Amino acid sequence: MKFAKLLSIMLLGIMLVSSVSFGQSIPSGTARYEALGYNPFIKDASIDINRNPSWATVYRNYVFGDIGRDVVGNDQYQLTEQWAGVNFGVSKDVSLGLVLNKFEDKWTDFNNYSNNVYGVNRPVVPLKVLFGWQMSPKFALGVAPYYAGWSYEFDSTGQNHKWSSMSLGGTIGVLGKLEGGWIEGAVDLKINKYKYERTIATTSNIDENEGGMQMDVFTRAFFTVNKNLGVNLVPYLGFGMYSWNPTSTPLVAGGYNKYSHLNFMGGLGLNMPVLDNGLLAGGLSLGYHQFENKYEASNYTYTYSEFVLPQFNLGIEWPFTDWLTGRAGYSRSVISSKSNVESAGNTYFWKSTGVSDSKQTITVGFGLDFNRFNLSGTVGEKLFKDGFYIMTGKTNEMFGVISASYYFGK
Repeated sequence: MKFAKLLSIMLLGIMLVSSVSFGQSIPSGTARYEALGYNPFIKDASIDINRNPSWATVYRNYVFGDIGRDVVGNDQYQLTEQWAGVNFGVSKDVSLGLVLNKFEDKWTDFNNYSNNVYGVNRPVVPLKVLFGWQMSPKFALGVAPYYAGWSYEFDSTGQNHKWSSMSLGGTIGVLGKLEGGWIEGAVDLKINKYKYERTIATTSNIDENEGGMQMDVFTRAFFTVNKNLGVNLVPYLGFGMYSWNPTSTPLVAGGYNKYSHLNFMGGLGLNMPVLDNGLLAGGLSLGYHQFENKYEASNYTYTYSEFVLPQFNLGIEWPFTDWLTGRAGYSRSVISSKSNVESAGNTYFWKSTGVSDSKQTITVGFGLDFNRFNLSGTVGEKLFKDGFYIMTGKTNEMFGVISASYYFGK
């Protein structure tokens, strides 16, 4: 209830400020994206800027971010995954901005191996700088360097311990206007490193990782196929890879396991206006994911792979009033998976075909618009099951994810 009171005070203050400010909000954020069915066929300022910094040339003089996510099992008033960003138009063709505390590294993809084994923590307080340049009326370039780091040291008589971790890299993106549409592309590259150095008496050891490179490539286009109805054809394609190879100095006998991950995803959909100022977007996707754990000393290899065919994403957004927008989404996948183990001359494998987790199949959300300010949220599933506190006496979080944005341009 504390959070609800705080949110009410924030909304009251925003309405008072907005009453003397005229402009239009730009709804965006994780809450909108998830409420519309985790939809790759929509345009969203927050999602697009973070994935491709060339969009910073489009959404100038804009503050955006996530107030937080209510995670099941957490304390009632605890929110996670909070971050904020701001982007300024510093000249006619150049924009500069910052995104703070938004984790974009792959540290959790392999069960945080270094943390479990050596006590190394994930890099903290990630910082991303946004730079956008409108090079011509039809072409924009964006660059976004990224850094996060963490370190800790313990020193006493006869021994010294140092722990450290780092994620360093960035994203480069382009955005091109076409006759009757546009096309974008982005490449994200980061290096993730950890190190645990210790000297006890006269013996020194170092545990660290080789590689740790992650790369993600994304491209998407909007082609207008019916100008009168505003119907757009939206194809997209994404590729990602990541490796994690522990090592040590001196090297232990037999070495270490090596981990890798590979991901392909692509699809085709439609994006069109409905219900006056509403939006309908959806389509089909297919993909392939693979994870490998390899230990060369014993000729052990574990491989997990899955084909996603098809994946459905559908979202609809429509305004109830000038200040209230409703959203609903649908997301479901058919997955064929295979697990394979090769060890000591023996091979084992398992196959299965099923569907994605039903817990997030249908999503619902809303947007509140107060002139230049927008607050978006997903509606918590328990609210539908148990109802409002005033009616049932049960305490439920109304919001699953809350995002906010403010447009302060002319």
